Amino acid sequence: MFNKLSQTDKTKLKRKVKTTIKAITAALFVILTLAITYLPNTPSWDDIYAAVGLKETKLGEIPLKDLTIVFLDVGQGDCEIIKTEDTSILIDTGPSGNAQKIRDALNALNIRELDYLIITHQHDDHMGSLYDLRKLIKINNEIIPDPSAKMAGLSLTLQANENEELLLQFLAPIYVNDSLNNMSLVIKLTYKDTSCLFMADAEEEEEGTLLRTYDAETLHADVLKVGHHGSDSSSTKPFIDAVGAKYAVISVGADNDYGHPSPEVLRNLAPAVIHRTDRDGTILCTTDGATLTFHRLE
Repeated sequence: MFNKLSQTDKTKLKRKVKTTIKAITAALFVILTLAITYLPNTPSWDDIYAAVGLKETKLGEIPLKDLTIVFLDVGQGDCEIIKTEDTSILIDTGPSGNAQKIRDALNALNIRELDYLIITHQHDDHMGSLYDLRKLIKINNEIIPDPSAKMAGLSLTLQANENEELLLQFLAPIYVNDSLNNMSLVIKLTYKDTSCLFMADAEEEEEGTLLRTYDAETLHADVLKVGHHGSDSSSTKPFIDAVGAKYAVISVGADNDYGHPSPEVLRNLAPAVIHRTDRDGTILCTTDGATLTFHRLE
C-alpha cells in the first residue's frame, strides 16, 4: 500500500524536516523578540533564561576578595551571607521555602558550616527558613535575641584572615519597644576602611533613637542594607543623610503586596547607587577593605 522510501528519499526528507524546524525556530525567535520589545508585561530575555536554568553569572565564578557580602534574593524578606577567609556569618533566613537556596549559595561560597547565624527579629520574613536550614548545615553559634533583649553596645570581633579582624557592632535595639520591627538588631559590619549597616526592619522611631544615641562616625557606612524592604515606615531623610552611604541595597520581593520600595524612600536614598533584589536578583558585594565592587547574580 505504501512504497518503501529509497535512501535518497530518506535523505531528502531529513533535510526537509531540519529546514522546517530551523524555520519554525527562527520564526519563534522573531515573535519572542517582538513581544519582549513591544508588548507590556512580557517576560524579558533574562526571565526566559532564568526559567530554563541559564544564568549569565554564577556565584562560584566570581573572584572573591577579602570580604564578601551576598544579599540573597529570598523574595519579600531578608537574608545576607558574610564570608571572609576565616569566618562565615548568616544574617536572617528569609521566609519559609528558602533553606535549600541558602544552602546552595553557601556551597558555592565553599562554606561547609556556619560560624554564626544571626536572626535580627522573630518575623517569618526574616526567620521562616531557620528550622529547615538547621537540617541542612551545621551552625556553630546562633544569636536569636529575645524580643525584650537590649543588644545595643555589644560587639563581636572575629578573625577575618591571618592579619585582619572583622568587627560586628550591635547598635540597636536600644530600648524595649512594643513593635518587633523596632526591636530589630541593627548591625554595623566594619572591615578595614569599609563598612555596611544592616537595618533589618527598624522603622522611623528606632532611626530617631539611633540618631540621638550615636555620633556621625558610628552611624556612617559605605553600604546600607535599607530598612524594612524599602517601606516608607523607615529610611527617613535625616537618617539616610547621617549614614551617608554610597550604595544602598533593598531586599524586597517582586510585585509585592506592600508597594515596596516606596518612591519616597528611593528619593531619600539619592544620590546613592541603589541595588534591589526584586529587580537585580541576588546581589554580591566584594571588598579588599578599601574599594567595593558589586555583582548582579542572575
